[in-house]
Amino acid sequence: MINVLIVGLVFMFGMCIGSFLNVCIYRLPSSMSIINPSRSFCPQCNSAIQFYDNIPVFSYLWLKGRCRNCKASISLRYPLVELMTGILAIAILFMFGLTLEGVVYFVFISSLLVITFIDIDHKIIPDVITLPGIPIGLAASFVLPDITFKSSLLGLLTGGGSLLLVAWTYSLITSKEGMGGGDIKLLSPVKKAWGVGTSNSLG
Repeated sequence: MINVLIVGLVFMFGMCIGSFLNVCIYRLPSSMSIINPSRSFCPQCNSAIQFYDNIPVFSYLWLKGRCRNCKASISLRYPLVELMTGILAIAILFMFGLTLEGVVYFVFISSLLVITFIDIDHKIIPDVITLPGIPIGLAASFVLPDITFKSSLLGLLTGGGSLLLVAWTYSLITSKEGMGGGDIKLLSPVKKAWGVGTSNSLG
C-alpha cells in the first residue's frame, strides 16, 4: 500500500504544479513569458501576488475569491485547475507509483490540461506545447515499457497524418479550412503517448 503521507505530499505537489499550469493558461495565448515576471500578478490591478496569497486552493478560500489589493473577483477556474492537477497526480501515483513512467504521464496530462483551457478560452492550441510534444513523445517511448519506438512513430503518422488528410480533403472539396493545424499537431503526441498496436487498452 502507498503511504498516506506520500499521497498527501503528491497531492500538494500536484496542486503546486496546477498553480503553475494556471500561469501557462493565462500567459501563453498572449505570448507572455511564463517565467518573467516570476511572481503571479492580478490581471486587474497588476499588483504582484505575495507567496502567502498564492498557496493553491487555500489562499483562494482565505481571500474569498478576491484580490487582496483591488478586491477584484478571481476566477473559480484557478482553484479548480489546482484541485484537478492534484487529483490527477494521485491517480497517476496509484497507477504507476513513484516511477519515471508516472512522471512522463503526469507531464503529458498536465500539458493536456493547459491545452484544454486555452482552447476553451481562445479556440487555439499553442504550438509552444504541441510541437515540442512530438519529439518528446518519441523520446518517451524509450522510457515507457508498454510503448515501443515503432508504435510511437506509427502513432505520429496515423495521428497527425490522418487528420492532415481529412483537413486537406475538406479544403479541396469546399475551398475552406475545416480543421486548424493545432488539432493535427495535438493528435500526433496524443497517439504516441497511448501507443499504437500495443496489447493495452483503456477500456
